[in-house]
This record gives sequence, C-alpha cells and structure tokens, in this order.
Amino acid sequence: MSSFDIKQLRKSDFPACAKEALLRIEQLLIGRAGPSNKQLDLAIDIISEFVFCEVDRRSGRRGAGLSPLQELQLTDIICDYLSACTNETTKNTVFLSLFGGMESQRRLKILSILASMAVSASSTPVLLAVGVWLQQMGCSSPQSLQLVENVIRDHFYLNTSNQKALRSLANTAPQFVSNFITAVTELYKPDAQGVKKLPPKNLLEIVTSWVYSNPTLCMSAQLNPAALPSGSIPMAAVTPLAGLIHWCALAPLYIDEGTDIEIEELTVPVKRIKIEGEIPSVVKTVPQISLTEAELYIKLHLGVLHSLRAGRRTHGPPTAVNAQHLASLTPIVQAHAHQLLKKGIKLQNDEKLQDCLDRIGQAVQVALANGCVYGNINNLLAAMDVLPENRLLRIIIKAHQQNI
Repeated sequence: MSSFDIKQLRKSDFPACAKEALLRIEQLLIGRAGPSNKQLDLAIDIISEFVFCEVDRRSGRRGAGLSPLQELQLTDIICDYLSACTNETTKNTVFLSLFGGMESQRRLKILSILASMAVSASSTPVLLAVGVWLQQMGCSSPQSLQLVENVIRDHFYLNTSNQKALRSLANTAPQFVSNFITAVTELYKPDAQGVKKLPPKNLLEIVTSWVYSNPTLCMSAQLNPAALPSGSIPMAAVTPLAGLIHWCALAPLYIDEGTDIEIEELTVPVKRIKIEGEIPSVVKTVPQISLTEAELYIKLHLGVLHSLRAGRRTHGPPTAVNAQHLASLTPIVQAHAHQLLKKGIKLQNDEKLQDCLDRIGQAVQVALANGCVYGNINNLLAAMDVLPENRLLRIIIKAHQQNI
C-alpha cells in the first residue's frame, strides 16, 4: 500500500474510513508469502489510526478515542466484515491483528461489546473468531477472563428471554462454546483457602444443557484446529473437562442438597379448533419444573462422564484432561475435611463429603479407563491416595496402581 492509499483513507470520516481500512488491512496481511515487516507495521498503523482512532495523522495520541456511538458503529462494521469473509484464515488473520495484543483496555471493551452482540444475534462467524482469540490469548489469561465476565454479565445473570438462542450456540459455534466454558471454569474456580466461587444459576443451566446434550462439545476446539495466519504459533486448546469435574465434585460441599423443586410458570396458548365468530381462548398457565442447583450439578456430572467417554483418542496421546488439574482438587477437599474434623464430625459419616469423593472417583475412573488423561498419572493417584477414606476411591486407586 502506498502513501497515496493512506491519503485516500484520510479523506473519509469515521466510520467510513474504518470500513475501508479493514479491506486495506486484509490486502496487506494476506498473501502467499506472508506479509513483510513493513507491511505488518503499516497494518498496525492503519488499525490504530483508522479503525480504533487511537492516534492522529501525525501519530499523536488522541485522548478521547471513540465515543460510545462510534464504538457501536465499529462493532457493526467488524461484524459485517467477518460475516462477509468466506475464508477462515483471512478472517482470523484480520481479527487477531485487530485484537491480538490487547494491551489496550479500549480495544478489549470494543471486543467485549462485539462478543456480546454476537451471542445475542447468534452470529457464528463472529463467535468462531472470538473462540480463536480466546484460545490464542489463553482461556485463563486476564484478558480472556475479563471478556468472558462481560459476556456473563450481559447474558447470564438475569432471567433472559433468549435461553433458546443461548442453548443453540453449542451447535452453531461449538469451538467458541468449548473455549468459553474453559474460561468460565477458570473464572469460577474454588481455591484451597475455602473461597467459594459458584457460577450464577442461569449460567449453570446453559452450561449443563450444552455439555449434557453434546458429548463431543468439550473437545470441539481440539477436534477443529483454528485456521491461523502463516507463521503463527497455534496455542494448544485446553478442554473445560477438568474445570467441570471441579465444579461437579465440589458442588455437594458448597450448596444445599435439598430436593425442593422450583416451579416456573410457563404461559402457552390453549390448542383447540377455531370456530367462526368465537372469542379467542384465554391463555392458560402450565407449571414448568426447573431443576435446583444440586440437581443441575448431578445432570452436569453425568454429561461430563459422557464427554470423557467421547474424549477417547484412537490415535496419538491423550489430550482431554491434565492429571495435574485433577490432582489440584486434593488440597481443597482436604481443607474441607479438616474443618469437619475440627467440629468433631466423622468423615466416613458425612454424606456431602462422601458424595464429593464418589464424584471424584467416578470422573477419574472414566477418564483413565478411556485414556483421556495426560501428564503424571502416578502423581494423580498419589494425590487421590491422601484424600479422606472412600470405598470407591480405594478400589480405583488400587486397580490403576497395579496397571502402571
């Protein structure tokens, strides 16, 4: 791109210049041999000046940046560009050039707005690009956690009318959903100090629906490698299975296991034959059963076990669950057991603790039996061996120690 092209961009005001800039960035970055350093630098300058309006034509800093209206205009432009782009590599190349570094909180804010809009509209092209971004940034990175927290705030804290659309994302954008759940489990991750971090119930319901209805979902980011720019270093996709095992195993310790059933009123029209001249029938209310949190975690636990079975690798080493991540459950459970002992409670008689240990044993057994665990399995078995006494755990540990 010549200096003449830059001058042409400067003749247009925002948002027209941003729309044209995306096409110029694509021309600079996409090519058989890959962009030169000069082309990369020019693309960075165009992004900063014409897309995010962070600098002026003299490379001076702009204090105000984009207004809230301009931010919405920009997200609409980026969404239109991604939706029109038919080549996955091109799309991800441009998207990562826009949001790859993410030192800027302003850009992260715009990306959060874009991701939230894509969730609302079920925009598959945008969500898949965001999924690649989460993976390349690392699902546990501060930037990824901040973006996911913003999406949760917008869609999962209050009862919303778009639950059906949210549930459908597992089918339309599975790679995004897989990486999203991985980040969510990192965001709501209990620690050994006894800090309880539980996901809001609306989020738990959707995650349970996703995992339970699609056993291969958690492996989606690994089964469908991202189409990245030439020369890029692909970051390994981490499945959410270990984090979900943490959720399900610790749920009995953190929530009330009561069996009270919540009833939600669902209004549906009465179906009957229409008679000419008749006044329309009054809508009647039908009770709809909503699972309690305890029941949701039971259902999620079953979905995780099915996912572990589906995660069996026929070729290559296992990649589903890190042994170290599973072993990190031990100090959390031990800390809880210590509190019970201080209260004079016998660990073998505490139903919640035994339920927790049973779920750990079931998950570890299914994961090991299906060859899903990578890392130091000996250390995992050793960590499980110091957990409070549980019959199922003892059987599993003994069986696998004999096989190693």
